[in-house]
Amino acid sequence: MNLKEKAKLIIYRFRERGLEIFLVPDENQWTLPEGPLAEQTAQVMMQEDRLIELDPVHKADGETEQAWAVEGDWHDIPSLKAMLYEDAVALKEKLETMEQGSFVAIKEAFKKAMPHQYQFLKELKEVLLDRNLTKNM
Repeated sequence: MNLKEKAKLIIYRFRERGLEIFLVPDENQWTLPEGPLAEQTAQVMMQEDRLIELDPVHKADGETEQAWAVEGDWHDIPSLKAMLYEDAVALKEKLETMEQGSFVAIKEAFKKAMPHQYQFLKELKEVLLDRNLTKNM
């Protein structure tokens, strides 16, 4: 996938409650942040092993959606927002939406996320579990 195409950006962190996912409000539901990813920033993060490319998911309307995951916390949100670039007006709206977002436990994220995004979260959980098991060997 060309990284300049729109993609979901899953921002996750580990806390006392376990794995938490950053969700933003979108009309009457919660969703993952979305926008085109800056190619150069994404390449650097992939080389640093910070960016996890997840398998594409097919939505009910037939569209395919791509997602990338990155570990981050509140202090990382401004630099992660820079990865989601669009024209000035759209970017302003996107940043305002992300200010309203919050981290939720993975179990709650499964309930709040849109149905097709459940697959992204499930895959991310499996990838992180595999990585942590490998680290502890």
